[in-house]
Parts: sequence; structure tokens; C-alpha cells
Amino acid sequence: MAVIPENEPRLQRIEEKLDKLTDTVSELARIEERLLSVFKRLDRHEKRLDDQEDDIKELTNSVLLNTRISNNIERLFWVCVTAGTSFVVYLMM
Repeated sequence: MAVIPENEPRLQRIEEKLDKLTDTVSELARIEERLLSVFKRLDRHEKRLDDQEDDIKELTNSVLLNTRISNNIERLFWVCVTAGTSFVVYLMM
């Protein structure tokens, strides 16, 4: 099949457009790969944040429990000191 000389510029433009389209499609594929990579990384970060949030909740509960226990021990200490002082004063009389 012979190319008619007057159609050659038209075919050249079509080839150039097809080349641009091919480049664009390959660029879109690379962008899609990058997006998938970003989404995977984002999912991993979200999971790590959720794990850290759970750890913080555990630590908060542990600190609250330790605070209650130390407050009770401190009260017991001062009750013993007060009772001991009262006993010493009682013996002095």
C-alpha cells in the first residue's frame, strides 16, 4: 500500500500524537505505582500510630493504678507516723 504524499503529513501528526499518548500512558503507570507505594506506606504509618495509641492507653492505665497505690501507701505511712507520735506522747504523760 503506497502512501499518498498529501496524506503523509497527516500520518506524521497521527504518529506524533500516538507517541505522546504512549508516553502519557507510561507516565500514568509510573504515577500509579508511586501512589500505591504511598498508600502502602500510609497504611503502615496508620497501623504504627494505632499500636502506639494502644501502648499509650496501657501506660496511662498503669500510671493511674501506680498513682492510686502510691497514694494509699503514703496515707498508710502518715497514719503510722501519726499513730507512733501519738503513742510516744501518750507514754510521756
